[in-house]
Amino acid sequence: MRRLLKPITIICSAAAVFMAAGQAAEPGCVEWSKAGPIIAQNSLLSANVIYQMVQKRTGGKVVNQALCNAGGRFIYKLVVLGPTGEVSNLTVDARTGQF
Repeated sequence: MRRLLKPITIICSAAAVFMAAGQAAEPGCVEWSKAGPIIAQNSLLSANVIYQMVQKRTGGKVVNQALCNAGGRFIYKLVVLGPTGEVSNLTVDARTGQF
């Protein structure tokens, strides 16, 4: 039974990551390749700083990200793969780093 659970967990995790990959297509979100200038022009926290904060808080790894403008404030929408394989979605304020 345990042998079956690990592959199932991996498949479910991968599916969640691929479903979240469409985040940049959401209204107000930009393609990640175009996020750099927006981050610099608006004095936002860099993705690396956010990744370190997320890893410290969750013990997980960011597997997908989007930079979005939500009502005049920039946020990072993140998909995090936890240390035991769980997938979670986090929203982080891009200016303050507040979760």
